[in-house]
Amino acid sequence: MTVEIANIVGSGDLGVELDLEALEGDLSTPYLEYDPSNYHGLYVRLEEGGPLITVYRSGKYIISGCPSEEVLRKTNDGFLRALAELGITDEAQQTGFTVQNVVCTAMLNEMVSLNALSIGLGLEVTEYEPEQFPGLVYRPEGIGAVLLVFANGKLVITGAKDAETAEVAYNHLQSKVQELV
Repeated sequence: MTVEIANIVGSGDLGVELDLEALEGDLSTPYLEYDPSNYHGLYVRLEEGGPLITVYRSGKYIISGCPSEEVLRKTNDGFLRALAELGITDEAQQTGFTVQNVVCTAMLNEMVSLNALSIGLGLEVTEYEPEQFPGLVYRPEGIGAVLLVFANGKLVITGAKDAETAEVAYNHLQSKVQELV
């Protein structure tokens, strides 16, 4: 696979309001941080260096920093299990947990003139302001992903709901670049 997953983000909703200060005291995980003067969410890691779970008072939560969907699902299951052990939720509770964003990286096989690429792809689907950001932002129509293209050929693909969509976005861009060369 030419596209590599860098991060998968998922989210869910416990359907209950939480006392984050109490939850910080009750959870026994390697990493907990709650400083409402700095940020209103409770940060939780179930294992040292593992994915980050950000929990909000509303019961909504986000899991980020997962290298695969399998790790995302295991982290979600472990988090729900920890809450069930505290009697906050039922382990089998439906939280509507879904993948929100798959961030991938890839390489084109060549250096890219971002000025020429922005014109070739069409100004209506690209943003390129080198004084603001060193990459070109490409939002191809009909593909649920955004590509950040850098002059050295490196790509970041974001906004995809799965790795297959990121792969489609990559292949689409690569074919467009070949057409323009």
